[in-house]
Amino acid sequence: MTPIQIVFLAGTVVLIGHLIKGFSGFASALFAIPLLALFLEIKFIVPVFLLFDFISGLFLVTQTRRLIDKKNAFLLLSGLVIGTAMGTYFLVSFENEVLKRIFGVVVILFALRILILEDDGAKKQISKIWAPISGFAGGCSGAMFGLNGPPLVLYLGFQLKDKQIFRSTLYGIFFIDACYRLVLFSLNKLITMEVIRFVLYLVPFLLIGLYLGAKLQTKINQNAFKKIIALILILTGILLTL
Repeated sequence: MTPIQIVFLAGTVVLIGHLIKGFSGFASALFAIPLLALFLEIKFIVPVFLLFDFISGLFLVTQTRRLIDKKNAFLLLSGLVIGTAMGTYFLVSFENEVLKRIFGVVVILFALRILILEDDGAKKQISKIWAPISGFAGGCSGAMFGLNGPPLVLYLGFQLKDKQIFRSTLYGIFFIDACYRLVLFSLNKLITMEVIRFVLYLVPFLLIGLYLGAKLQTKINQNAFKKIIALILILTGILLTL
């Protein structure tokens, strides 16, 4: 493919990913990164989405910082800082084909959870001892594959009942992790001018996706849509492991 074709193909994937995020809050990276990994290297894609996370996080945290549950955020971050450092080491050390196969398995597991389990707003709290473990898992998968959300969402879903506090706490953790990863990735020379240029090319697609997602919010059955996305992810995960 020519560079222009790659930009438009990647842009289409990013647009659809952020359309999903715009109307449902469903993680754009969980949809977009596996598809992008079919024709781009993971070591290139993950830094691109890190810059997306940093830009969007800066905007979101300034608006919601007063609602962050600092105690739960601190507990998660205590494990996340170690997991992120370890995940960055793995990202730098492993070959792209090895990363793709590991990533394929991770994507399939996340997709199966979406497909099988319902978001029923769990009533019962779990022990806070799971916070550092969830933070570690989120940090490791976030640094390696850009998918830090699922372990953090799973833990906070049991701890925080107020949706605004839940989202604000997630935004705060994501932003702190993005800043931390930005330092680690820069030190390991993963943030390059090529990555920055690619991000600038894709920003219009990102904004269009978010806008369309907001417009479609009341017109699509969210649960049915999530099932469709899960099936797409399972197929993508299988392709990545081949």
